[in-house]
Amino acid sequence: MDEHVSHIRLSRSDNEDPSRGQTAMVVTAVLTGISAVIVAMRIYTRIGLIKLSGREDWTILVSLVFAIAYLGLVVAQYRHGLGRHSYDIPEHDFKQQLKYLWVAIPIYNASLAFTKISILFQYLRIFPSYRFCIICYIVLGVVILYATWAIVSGFVNCVPVAKFWDRKISGTCLSFEAVWFFNASMNIATDLTLLILPMPLLSQLHLPRRQKVALLGVFALGGLVVITSILRLFSLRTVAKSIDTSWSNVTAAYWTAAECNVAIICACLPFLRPLVSRICPKFLSTDSYNKNQSTRNATRTTAPRSARRRTPGPDLYSQDLEIGLRTTVKDGNVDDSEIHVTTEMVQEVRTASVCGNTYAAETSQTRLV
Repeated sequence: MDEHVSHIRLSRSDNEDPSRGQTAMVVTAVLTGISAVIVAMRIYTRIGLIKLSGREDWTILVSLVFAIAYLGLVVAQYRHGLGRHSYDIPEHDFKQQLKYLWVAIPIYNASLAFTKISILFQYLRIFPSYRFCIICYIVLGVVILYATWAIVSGFVNCVPVAKFWDRKISGTCLSFEAVWFFNASMNIATDLTLLILPMPLLSQLHLPRRQKVALLGVFALGGLVVITSILRLFSLRTVAKSIDTSWSNVTAAYWTAAECNVAIICACLPFLRPLVSRICPKFLSTDSYNKNQSTRNATRTTAPRSARRRTPGPDLYSQDLEIGLRTTVKDGNVDDSEIHVTTEMVQEVRTASVCGNTYAAETSQTRLV
């Protein structure tokens, strides 16, 4: 209804600083730059180091493209008066600013949607459990349906759409507060779902304690996305109730950028392990773990060696986890006069997981020593 369209120009009524839009522009630019660097590191790791890329990598690239587009729209809004009171902005610039805001809303929703789709594709690659895959596909369907609604509703919030930036046009608009709050609530709900979904499976991995804690911590960083979503929700309430959109939208603009880019960064962090291992090899090394295990099992283990094998999924942590593998003798101790059997795990074939993904599978090769 008309009463929900609050984009009007005010007359001068206070002495506040007339310009603060630069804050939104700078914060958005910095966050987008950081996420671009992180995505570049991820792509280099996946393609340059481990020679393995997948649909989750390309969807996160699409998300980054939308985040960069959002940055461009914030810059455009700033050039047309974002952060200044409406009484300080020529009417033409004020309308142009609202047009860019109209485009920025669905662009933001598209970026978030592709990030969540990328995370779900990542889960499907990592965890091939049939039940887990079914849950992931259900969540994926919910994300796609909700994202479609959020993008479409962003464009057609007002009928005709020009009423979004020109209040003088006759027509109707949905309640901005109701639509934005519903969309924000759905974002928070799906963020929490993606955060909780892998935790039971991650906690069951047989890893050194330090690596397990680090791995859980990396995935738990998704909680930052939930926090930014909640903080953005408060700023949306201010914008929805404001009659001075140009001034009040600054906080919402940079919290929106924070939500998009923090989500991208958190989605990329689990893939950076090979790069971190190359730069700081001791940080993620399992040598001490393997040494302790070898000492405890010395009386029942032959030829302790560290092999590399795939975890239950094809690409957990974006690199084969180094897990100590040993061939044990169950019938007693082995002396040097006996033949020892050593089993090596070799990546040779590709197969399909129950999730429908194709990945490198394990084959074994046995030799006598």
